[in-house]
Amino acid sequence: MIKENCKLAIISIKANKMRAFLTMLGIIIGVCAVIAIMTVGNSMTADVKKQLEGYGVQNITVYVNPIDWEADITEADYQNMRLRPEVLHKLSEKFGKKISGISVESQMETGTVVKEGKTVNVNVTGTSAGYYKANKVKLINGNSFNEFDYTMGNNTAIISDKFIEQLYGKEFKPENLLGKEIEINVGEQYLNVTVVGIYHYEQEGSVRGGNKNITTNVYIPLKAAWNFTHMEEFFECTVVAAEGVNAAELSEQIKEYLTEAMANNLGDKFMVGAYSNQSMIEENTKTMNQMTMAISMIAAIALIVGGIGVMNIMTVSITERTREIGTRKALGAPDSMIMLQFISEAIIICLIGGVIGIVLGLVLGNVAVHFMGYTPHISIASIYLSVGFSMAIGVFFGYSPAKHAANMNPIDALRYE
Repeated sequence: MIKENCKLAIISIKANKMRAFLTMLGIIIGVCAVIAIMTVGNSMTADVKKQLEGYGVQNITVYVNPIDWEADITEADYQNMRLRPEVLHKLSEKFGKKISGISVESQMETGTVVKEGKTVNVNVTGTSAGYYKANKVKLINGNSFNEFDYTMGNNTAIISDKFIEQLYGKEFKPENLLGKEIEINVGEQYLNVTVVGIYHYEQEGSVRGGNKNITTNVYIPLKAAWNFTHMEEFFECTVVAAEGVNAAELSEQIKEYLTEAMANNLGDKFMVGAYSNQSMIEENTKTMNQMTMAISMIAAIALIVGGIGVMNIMTVSITERTREIGTRKALGAPDSMIMLQFISEAIIICLIGGVIGIVLGLVLGNVAVHFMGYTPHISIASIYLSVGFSMAIGVFFGYSPAKHAANMNPIDALRYE
């Protein structure tokens, strides 16, 4: 019976192609808008989430800030704001295996390395042992700094493969530079360092001017940077939570511990803050999903308008086919069969419109994502939702006209002109 009703519905749609298409148009536009918006929203969310995860899901940024930024801060106050090495050592002991590393860095001035007429810019950065885990620095040759380097502040360095390519060319083998000394001009001083390791440089985004304008990092032990700048202070660090530890919860525990441990220095002027990338990712994903859903709901209004169009056209169709309905009822067709016939027709109209809308929505969504520079992420859930919603609209808005057709008096219907 359902198969027969579907055949009758398709015959009716073919007989009035233009009217059927105009009826579908509202459904097509609504579904197309929802699919396109959700594709763009999902693509943006996924790319931003991936970018944030690149900074480390388990990373917790710990810092000390003034409570009132407009208050006068003396030199003594700045000393109280410092995160001291002994405090971080106690922090590491307190949380033990919950922490897999603590990253501290000291940014120096941008330096230059000159060799055989080539000048390469570098950022010289003093680092602690936990820096490489927190920032996912991948060593490809040589070794990291040893404990003696960190303790004594030896002038050893870890450089990038990109830096070697810029200075020596693509044919030069990076491992040949291990154990060799390079001279870096930092400000008006020269820093001579011995290369002990080489890391893989990963470019973020596009760089104008090609490889010549890329400035890579040269890492040296944290104490070596302090010895060079004569400044042993930092107001921020990154704590890396161990695998399996909830970074968001740990960040709150660290904040409470440091607030208590540094209470004498903080006084009523400063506060300890801590936030995790995990909580940032969750908040960002939640916010973007809410925005996508809100905009999609607005776009879905077109589906409601399309449904009203379906109801109108079904009412007209039933009026035109009154004699047909009367004939079928006179031949013994039950009310349920008449009703199912017209509901099936409404569903098929909405379903065809929904399929066309999905195809157009995917095309438009992917084109928009391409021009925005994101990686396309198609929402399978939105496709199922659109198909289901289209069928639901067909049933909902087709029910009233179908009910009217089923309740017709066959004698009156046969006499209708």
